[in-house]
Amino acid sequence: MISIRKKVQLEEISAASMSDMAFLLLVFFMVTAVFFVKEGLNIQLPRKNAKPTEVLRENVYEIFVTGDKVRMRNRSIGEKTYNSLLEFRNELNRMEIPNLPDKLALIRTSGETKYANMLDVLSAVQLRGFKQVSVKRLK
Repeated sequence: MISIRKKVQLEEISAASMSDMAFLLLVFFMVTAVFFVKEGLNIQLPRKNAKPTEVLRENVYEIFVTGDKVRMRNRSIGEKTYNSLLEFRNELNRMEIPNLPDKLALIRTSGETKYANMLDVLSAVQLRGFKQVSVKRLK
């Protein structure tokens, strides 16, 4: 007896709509995803025609950041040098500063100062309660 074999065809899955599904999934995840926005520097710039603000010398705390070293100068406390940012932050938190909202922190950085170090000093000053902060890079 002769047997006839039938060719077995493998069925293929149509991939025509695969790109449509990928696009829809991409849109779905983009719409439902939560994006975290990190808060940057909160800076209030002066107005275009604003007059310069006059500040008493006693109310200015000059902070010089060079590398990892910080030097702070004021008429009431004199001049102090800190060898690390942690030492500066701890001393600033312990320091008794009367009428703090009226004081101005003037942060000056040199070209060799890392951006992270300047931001550490800026955040320490803002957390301490200084309302007016000025930042200048020295050449």
